[in-house]
Amino acid sequence: MPKRLTVLLEFLFLLIITIPAFISLMNNQYFSMHDDQHIVRLYLLDQGIRQGYLFPRWVDGLGFGYGYPLFNFYPPLIYYISELFHLIGFSLIWSIKLVFILGFYIGVVGMYQFMKKLTDKYSAFLAAALYTFFFYHAVLIYVRGALAEFIGLSILPFLFLTLFNLSHKANGVNTILFGITWALLILTHPLVAFPSIIFIFLISLFLFLISSEKWKFTIRIVFGFVFGLALSSFFWLPSLYEKKFTLVDSILTRELANYKLHFIEPFQFLFSLWGYGGSAPGISDGMTFQLGKVHIGLAIGAVIMSAIYLVSMSLRVPTKSGRGNLFLKLFHIVRKDRSIQNFIFFLFLLLFSLFMSTPLSIFVWDRIGFLSYLQFPWRFLTFTTIFISIVAAYAVFFMGKFIPKRVVFAFSLFLIILTVVVYSKYFKPQNLYETSDRRKTSDEEVRWVISRSSYEFVPKGVETKKTEIGTTVLDIEKKDIPKETVEIVAGKANVEAAEQKFLSKKFDITAFEDSVIRINTFYFPGWRAYLDGKEVSISDKNRIKLIEVMVPQGDHKLELLFTNTPIRVFAHAISILAIVIVFFLLLIDNKRIRFILKK
Repeated sequence: MPKRLTVLLEFLFLLIITIPAFISLMNNQYFSMHDDQHIVRLYLLDQGIRQGYLFPRWVDGLGFGYGYPLFNFYPPLIYYISELFHLIGFSLIWSIKLVFILGFYIGVVGMYQFMKKLTDKYSAFLAAALYTFFFYHAVLIYVRGALAEFIGLSILPFLFLTLFNLSHKANGVNTILFGITWALLILTHPLVAFPSIIFIFLISLFLFLISSEKWKFTIRIVFGFVFGLALSSFFWLPSLYEKKFTLVDSILTRELANYKLHFIEPFQFLFSLWGYGGSAPGISDGMTFQLGKVHIGLAIGAVIMSAIYLVSMSLRVPTKSGRGNLFLKLFHIVRKDRSIQNFIFFLFLLLFSLFMSTPLSIFVWDRIGFLSYLQFPWRFLTFTTIFISIVAAYAVFFMGKFIPKRVVFAFSLFLIILTVVVYSKYFKPQNLYETSDRRKTSDEEVRWVISRSSYEFVPKGVETKKTEIGTTVLDIEKKDIPKETVEIVAGKANVEAAEQKFLSKKFDITAFEDSVIRINTFYFPGWRAYLDGKEVSISDKNRIKLIEVMVPQGDHKLELLFTNTPIRVFAHAISILAIVIVFFLLLIDNKRIRFILKK
């Protein structure tokens, strides 16, 4: 069979595997989820782009109508992908649903390619099915609605694949592919990217130990990693530096999202009821943390089959006199057999990812302060999803060492079908409901409903209050939502809005006396005011840090611009420089281009 046709059939089979995971989305309804903000975020990105801003860090509407720097902190990549669907004619709702569907397929392709690199096609197809129909995958989509984390999980297999490709062929292309994949993960979900550093380090260390070109591999890994950081620095560097100007540290990581409240008790890996609720302290969680009986059973089976394989291989090694010969044989086999090395290593990564999600690891969380930004230790199930699928699929791979391929094929197909049948029933939303883009992006939805559910990026200093259950919320009521974009807080003046864009606001002012003009926009670093073309100072000394400008008597033009701060300018320069350097390196490294240039 031609290679291209074989590849096409493989990709078609992978699509067939994933269809039961997203078939419940194939309708004109939307579905309930915890993070029901995607439509609004996409709508605001779309509005910003239509206003002429390629990357609108600031958006209006959210923050109870006062706006805030959403895309300065929230990873933008998933919404740019959604925007592509929207620009070609899909509704906002369908654009988001298509990204969910695309994420399933991207993930299964990545998982298949990664496992095929490690083993063979049969094991790879099984790993792809186990990965797709892992419980946490269903939780991400149909319970939490965590689109960014879900797409991050889809990118991870490709990230790990690029590391293994780099160990086999440490060239410039594989280095750049690693860097680009790493940058895409950062731009998708920093809270997946950050703990990924742990696994990138562990995988790199493992590959270094077994590599024949250790230092060349190391240099390429370091370069690719730094390149990925540089490429994505326009986002993560300002986000990391400027979070101190928001409520992130005072609210997000100290109250309901305190990591100490969200560890998984080990028995929950085996017994944890399916539900559409949230994470809670102790074992009263409303969502499942099960690993799945099929996944656990196959993982145990893989350990047994690997042991049988090791023993059978040891019997083929000539016996030497003396005590401990069996252990010496086993050690010799492990040292020489790459498949056993890979299996043992991924078994270790699986156990480590599980360990990091349980209270047993609290001493690690307490000592590495930055881990608190992950909020939930069970986020490590993102990595468990990959590693348990790999380990479990090794059961078929090692079985293939003893039985005919056609039997392995039949058994793999049976396990794939079993996995889909057993777990596809969980891949559906709790509720479907009729709605529209207009309803999901109404002023009521944006300024009140969504604004109440997420306000950690509001500027620090806005007044807050405690709720009955002791959590902190903004001291802003529905009646406080501004009806006008500007108001006079002192003096007497007429003000007309000449332009109202996310990053540019212009007003024509006739002041009958010296007046203080309040623009109903939160102040945040980057906002600058210009009166008749000359920069004037901004004051935010009020209850909720709104922009105020002193305007003298007379006719004036006031302009507010959300500009790049020094850290944003620096970050942009790094990203641009990274692109230029890599393009230059690829240019001089490509023999064909060099030949053309010589001619």
